[in-house]
Amino acid sequence: MLIAENIKGFDKLGVNADMFREFLNNFYHAWGLETRATIKPISVKYQKNKADGPFLRFDYEMNGHKCWLHVKGPRTWY
Repeated sequence: MLIAENIKGFDKLGVNADMFREFLNNFYHAWGLETRATIKPISVKYQKNKADGPFLRFDYEMNGHKCWLHVKGPRTWY
């Protein structure tokens, strides 16, 4: 299981912290057991741009590949 509080940048999320906790749980359970074992969170931070509006950027490694996601809500990410 992934622990949100241990991820770099979590302490700076403020009002977005609960949403990120819910997202992290949903993200983790969206994968099979073998893939879950390879998920290594790197960092999370609040960002905003004209194209996407506000979002959390979640950087992680999975199956040896570095990736990142736009997290818009507990059940919405891309």
